[in-house]
Amino acid sequence: MQKAYVLLSGGQDSFVCLIWALKKFDAVETVSIHYGQRHGVELRYAGLIAKHFGVKHTLYDIDRFITSMADSTLLHEGNHNESHPQAANLPASFVPNRNGIFLTVISNHAFRNNEKRINLVIGTCETDFSGYPDCRDTYIKAKALELSLGLDRPVNIYTPLMWKNKAQTFQMADNAGKLPELIDLTLTCYSAIEKVNAWGRGCGECPACKLREKGFNEYLASKQ
Repeated sequence: MQKAYVLLSGGQDSFVCLIWALKKFDAVETVSIHYGQRHGVELRYAGLIAKHFGVKHTLYDIDRFITSMADSTLLHEGNHNESHPQAANLPASFVPNRNGIFLTVISNHAFRNNEKRINLVIGTCETDFSGYPDCRDTYIKAKALELSLGLDRPVNIYTPLMWKNKAQTFQMADNAGKLPELIDLTLTCYSAIEKVNAWGRGCGECPACKLREKGFNEYLASKQ
């Protein structure tokens, strides 16, 4: 039996990754991580998503570990639209090596469950992304090799959204008959505004909301 562990943030991308994994694997678990993000509301949505789909859900708290060593507007006060203080080519919301840390945590969780072959699913994407280097396909492939060597067993990292844009993730949810749940049960907003819009919950002003709204409108246009 093949089991997958989905990194569930409570946002649009991880929601679509979960419905993808439920079709592809015999069993699925979800793992969420509290890493000191300014707004932990998204973790409540992660729990609601897991409950909705009836999958086991585990939450790990590594708050102080990351906030003590990283600068990011997702962790501390600041303007999301500015550049990162340590990297002018990256947005202020960049959390250095966040996905690498997350994948280490979730692979350790699967190892503790005595999985002989570890299958991880994460919603990283190169098509619609903010330029984060740890979202790139080359990084994810390298991380899979690193984890396999470190745990001495095969680790596969699946990225079903890597070459998808936001419009296509809406399409994936709609094709699975889960678009209403995507709109209602996910929160990607940097400001943690829970207002329901046609495209989902959010403030409509932050970079994450603007990207989501743009993708939704593009998907609607593609259906005409």
